[in-house]
Amino acid sequence: LQQMPAIPFTMLASAIAAFEIRRAQIGWVEPDLGDWTRTLWKLRDNYYPGDIGFDPLGLKPKDAKDFANMQTRELQNGRLAMIGWAGM
Repeated sequence: LQQMPAIPFTMLASAIAAFEIRRAQIGWVEPDLGDWTRTLWKLRDNYYPGDIGFDPLGLKPKDAKDFANMQTRELQNGRLAMIGWAGM
């Protein structure tokens, strides 16, 4: 990070922060300051982890079972890639 110029680093950090804030707004319940123990760390009922509504190519399955199956395949593919990389 010491070799990265300050302006691109600030832009990158700001973009990451904006995406994470938006994801948190989609998935998490707003904390109730009067009774924060009830709403703190609570996901919305209609939110499925990983599903933030971004699907420009229309590849996301409509059925929840098919979506879970695709998610499992993506995890397995990532694990295989990590094993392959570790073997190099």
